[in-house]
Amino acid sequence: ILFPPDDTFNYTVNESSTAIFECSSTGIPPPSILWTKNNEVLDEASDSRVSLGQPSQPELFETDNGFVFVVNRTLNLANTVGSDTDNYTCLAFNGVDPNDTQSFELFVQVPPVVVSLASGKQVVGEEGQSVVLMFRVDNAAPPVELEGLRWIYSTGASPEDGMDITGRQNRTNSSSLTFSEFFNERYINLTVSNLQQGRFEGEDETDEGRYF
Repeated sequence: ILFPPDDTFNYTVNESSTAIFECSSTGIPPPSILWTKNNEVLDEASDSRVSLGQPSQPELFETDNGFVFVVNRTLNLANTVGSDTDNYTCLAFNGVDPNDTQSFELFVQVPPVVVSLASGKQVVGEEGQSVVLMFRVDNAAPPVELEGLRWIYSTGASPEDGMDITGRQNRTNSSSLTFSEFFNERYINLTVSNLQQGRFEGEDETDEGRYF
């Protein structure tokens, strides 16, 4: 009894935005519409972010088999988070078997959060030796690809005035860089070898600073 007849609709929204679904149903007598997630009925009492539109007044709709009633009902999900990524189902029923359903697939895009695994976010190394800077990427949806990562070195507190060292084998004429691949799609390491601190060839070439 559902209209339109497509099996699945796909929606993509950004985190903290509102996802809006609309379901239309036809039948005689006029159908009622419920919204469910994982077979549980959604309502304002179970989740304050849920807002259900009032069912529209039944209207006559002409089909090849005669006239039927059409009823619409919306589902609004505000302040979306990553865990809202799921299937949402419109269930229509009017006492005449069988009931019918319409599935909507929601994907919530979430920006990545980069977490330093260093204690106190500070790493100390000896000159001429190596250090490994380890980071974890949390929450990202879709997952961050290695090509989407940028590494910045800065002697200041902000990356805006820093140097892009992404993919470079050498940061200066002396020290070298090694970038590791993700493992489990969450971790990334940067190894700085042959640590230097001082002046070389009339320029400051120190590995001390901030790595973003």
